[in-house]
Amino acid sequence: MKKTTYLGSAIALALVMSASAAMADEKCGMANGKKASGDPIQIGAIVGKTGPEDFSSSARAADAYFKCVNANGGINGRPVAYTVQDDTWNPEVAAQAASKLVKDTKVVAMAGSSSFVECGANNNLYAAEGVASVSGVGVPRACFFGKNYISFNQGPRQSTLGAAQYIVETNKLKSLTCVAPGIPGFGDWVCGGVEAYGKANNVTVKTVIFDPGQLDGNAIALQISAAKSEGVVLGMPRGMMLPILTAAEQQDLGKSIKWGLPTSAYHADMPKAVGKYWHNKLVVHMELEPMDTVGADTQNWKAVMDKFGDKKDPRDTFSQAGYLSARVVTDALLSIKGNVDRKSAYTAIANTKKWKTDMMCSPWYFGNGERHQPNHKGRAALLIPGGFKTLTECYQSKDSELSDVLSLEAKGGLVN
Repeated sequence: MKKTTYLGSAIALALVMSASAAMADEKCGMANGKKASGDPIQIGAIVGKTGPEDFSSSARAADAYFKCVNANGGINGRPVAYTVQDDTWNPEVAAQAASKLVKDTKVVAMAGSSSFVECGANNNLYAAEGVASVSGVGVPRACFFGKNYISFNQGPRQSTLGAAQYIVETNKLKSLTCVAPGIPGFGDWVCGGVEAYGKANNVTVKTVIFDPGQLDGNAIALQISAAKSEGVVLGMPRGMMLPILTAAEQQDLGKSIKWGLPTSAYHADMPKAVGKYWHNKLVVHMELEPMDTVGADTQNWKAVMDKFGDKKDPRDTFSQAGYLSARVVTDALLSIKGNVDRKSAYTAIANTKKWKTDMMCSPWYFGNGERHQPNHKGRAALLIPGGFKTLTECYQSKDSELSDVLSLEAKGGLVN
């Protein structure tokens, strides 16, 4: 992996973000500065806001982007009415929320969703009703195995594996422990990717699955220590990592073990949250491009969040993904000649190919496959005092589960 270094400190990162946002115009949709009016176009999202962790960053960014769209001509003059439902991390609530959005609100599409439970609960409904769901953040396996469901993130399996690949290949490790919560379609699937990689590369992998409802950081740290692996990856949301890292610090496990984290840890507050002990010890995989790059789209995301979002809205990978999901849906709807309805929206979104942005390693596409996973290249970064230092160029996830996706790309001319 070719190494490179980008801006890392929080102070410098804040200055770059502030300056770039100030210089960048928040350009959205038609970018004509005219407020949209008329019959609203309904778009929805489902997030896991209330529960073990607030998982709504993606939809917050999508909401900010749609507000910007409405201030700049809307969809050919029509405003977007964006409705976000909280599934409370409950599949039954997620199903009820989707039914309300699809059958009552009559959304033409979904954008910016981020949930641990809604994909499995609602994939069949979206397919039956012809609704394209362009989520910001897909989490469990079902989010990447639905005909009408597609995400901008790589997902926890790819990102946890991306972190594992880096620490294994850079440090020539021969043993690894994967830790993940026992959420249906999540923990076993996430660590299963690491296990398959280990088997193919002569790396012994041990898996620790824990009950997220009874998270005991000290007990998990003891299990990690007892495994006696050279490295460990934590495949889970950021909030679940913190008590484990606190307990591991008390046992001084950062000294003897190499640590890797998925993109959920790529958050501006993470260096402060974990404390000085973990600086220069945690490798974090990034599913999207670094937040401190100076690309036009990255600057636009910051400007949109500053003007149309809330100051409390997270600035993280998931916010980037929500912004991108709203953008691609907006671009698709603007391409429609004639009435914007569910059928025309699905056709326009499904026909999206080679959609390029400086926030991703590769172009994004919908494609005609039975499942979708266009994002499968990322970078590794090191958590340092006040920020992150990017360590690599973009690299491909070595997951055997991607074979069908890579074959489709090779045949379909979707990304080049």
